Amino acid sequence: MPIPEPLFLTGKNLAFTEEAATVPPRLTDHARTMDQGVYQVAENFYVAVGYGQANMTMVVGTDGVLIIDCLENEENARQALSDLRKVSDKPIQALIYSHSHPDHISGVRAILDSEQVENGQVAIYAHERLLAGVRGNPSLGIVPALRLAYTFGFDLERGPEGWVETGLGTQFHTGTIGFIPPTTVFQGTLDIQVAGITVQLREAPSESDDEIVMWFPDHGVLHVADVIQGETLPNVYPLRGAVRDPLQWVRAIDLLREYDAQALIFGHGRPLVGKDDARALLMAYRDAVQYVHDQAVRLMARGYTRDELAETLTELPSRLRHHPWLGEFYGTVKQTVRQIYHNYYGWFQGDPASIDPLPRRERAARYVDAMGGRDAVIANAEAAYNAGDFRWVAELLTHLLRLDPEDQDARRLKADALRQLGYRTSNPIWRNNYLMGAKEIDGTLDRARLLATLRALGNPDVAATMPIPLLLRALATRLNPAQSEGTHLTVGFHCTDTGASYGLAIRSDVAEVLATAPADAALEIQTTEPTLRGLLTGRLPWAQAVADGAATVTQGTPEGATHLWSLFDPPMGELPALALR
Repeated sequence: MPIPEPLFLTGKNLAFTEEAATVPPRLTDHARTMDQGVYQVAENFYVAVGYGQANMTMVVGTDGVLIIDCLENEENARQALSDLRKVSDKPIQALIYSHSHPDHISGVRAILDSEQVENGQVAIYAHERLLAGVRGNPSLGIVPALRLAYTFGFDLERGPEGWVETGLGTQFHTGTIGFIPPTTVFQGTLDIQVAGITVQLREAPSESDDEIVMWFPDHGVLHVADVIQGETLPNVYPLRGAVRDPLQWVRAIDLLREYDAQALIFGHGRPLVGKDDARALLMAYRDAVQYVHDQAVRLMARGYTRDELAETLTELPSRLRHHPWLGEFYGTVKQTVRQIYHNYYGWFQGDPASIDPLPRRERAARYVDAMGGRDAVIANAEAAYNAGDFRWVAELLTHLLRLDPEDQDARRLKADALRQLGYRTSNPIWRNNYLMGAKEIDGTLDRARLLATLRALGNPDVAATMPIPLLLRALATRLNPAQSEGTHLTVGFHCTDTGASYGLAIRSDVAEVLATAPADAALEIQTTEPTLRGLLTGRLPWAQAVADGAATVTQGTPEGATHLWSLFDPPMGELPALALR
């Protein structure tokens, strides 16, 4: 594939690129594609690659520049922009967020400040659904961030026994983050002019529901965002957790094929130039996604279960398997077909024995007993380990650890098996999950540091504008029935700074979010929206808000308000287990 020569390289590669016995050569070769530098795709089109997880693009116009995406933190964004500024120092006139994922938006305050946006000096464009994507689902608490941490290996060191890269980019680097909301949002298609540059923005839901692509008709350049995820098979199902529609993704790629593109810019990885090669890449990419979907459905129609799909449909056909943009470095066929099954059928695979199985711990106890007891299981696991059968070791010891999570021999051996699996896979996401799981199981995971890292991922600019109804919905999911049984209470929240009011109705074991405060609320609380956000998220205790004069009870009693907050579980103060369950 004709990848242009870089305009310049910095001499850095943030991925781990050294040869090592614990890193498959294919993964090392892939990491070496991530050398940091700036590529020129066409006249006035420049892409900063290798500065973080994603790319930053600069298009130079007559009297200013257009920036597309701004990386995962301010430190990386500042460095990328500094190197792009070696090409042009014209002022930024507009920024486009290609979609809501944090590696494309969180470095924005390194390139813009709020005043530039508020006074109309800089416009920010995005899809109408971007804000919903940025906010995510606060009801799920810290678990999505924890799964992200396992996906990208946040507690691993860069190196032969740690993280190598992420399949998409060098690493999801934590740092200083922020967010400035878009000034213009759209659905469908939007044509704009920036510094004399004509750009057509078009929605292309695929990896994200708010994904947009950018077509520059006067230059034949197409920025495909993450519809093409770089030099890797797309991640139709990410292990961190998300639901994506493969056929919708195929339609998005077919949309790209409508353009007569001379060059492609991606949200991740090196650009591509050449009309014929661009067409060939888009066709191969869409065929890969459709192949996995259609063949999974073909087998499902013959009765194959989720697990049988992953055992049978394990790779792409020969014409696509070795395509340089379709290596299984981010997505894999096996994990995709499992999700396709779930998309159509849900969790039940058809065996009635799985409808109401024994509890996991009881089942584990019976398995261990059937295998001859704890010592026999350990002996079998050790023999399997010595034979290199690491998947069986991990599965076998899972039963023992469910029965006794403190069995140190089982923990050590399962952790060792997971590490060996991690060292042997060419997929860096699988590698990171194996190695992070091993650290959790053998007790070497720095839980305090990881928790601090995850809390730092909470974008303060996003938190400050989180809609109150969304936070009330999250609060409702934390209602603890053991605490609330028999409680019937209507609550009104009145915000003096905005004049808005919100309501909640508790009926023993359910908390209903109301459109507004009920006129006959038994308990009314007067406060401000920032204080209410703090109360609803658990960052601000009720007693402190009262002591500070930030919240007062205007109907009902102080004791009644204290009782209200006691009905809900507090946000988790520690990390739940993922691997040791």
